[in-house]
Amino acid sequence: MDDWKQIELNDACSRLSSGKSISAKYVTSEGIYPIYGGNGIRGYTDIYNFDGECAIIGRQGAYCGNVRYFSGKAYMTEHAVVTCGNESSNTRFLAYLLSTMQLGRLSGQSAQPGLSVKTIGQQVIKLPPLKVQNIIADMLTALDEKIEVNESINKNLAI
Repeated sequence: MDDWKQIELNDACSRLSSGKSISAKYVTSEGIYPIYGGNGIRGYTDIYNFDGECAIIGRQGAYCGNVRYFSGKAYMTEHAVVTCGNESSNTRFLAYLLSTMQLGRLSGQSAQPGLSVKTIGQQVIKLPPLKVQNIIADMLTALDEKIEVNESINKNLAI
């Protein structure tokens, strides 16, 4: 673990920024692309402002600080922080790492909890070499996929 670097999250990202607001007239229960807010999918739309892979960090609301991995096209709102790895980091690895950091603890103490992109970016992380990140991300992804299969089987058995 001597080759793990201690750096700020900003230094591991090619993008670390909030999405954009979307007018309610574009939000439907059907649509081509999911709309991600601070607490997950909040609807669908026929336009997108993101294409790729990222860790989505909930920026506002009761579940601010929650982290999920996403790959594909979507509309990311201002309540979601889009986090993309750079050439030295695996985005999926970052998503797993960030999900262990209890980012919600950093929220401002107000009626509506919220996180700033600046505060998130200043968090210190330990980053292994990219090869190790890839191995860890692949192993955890395989476990997540197995869990999903098992949950699906259990759901079918309950019927």
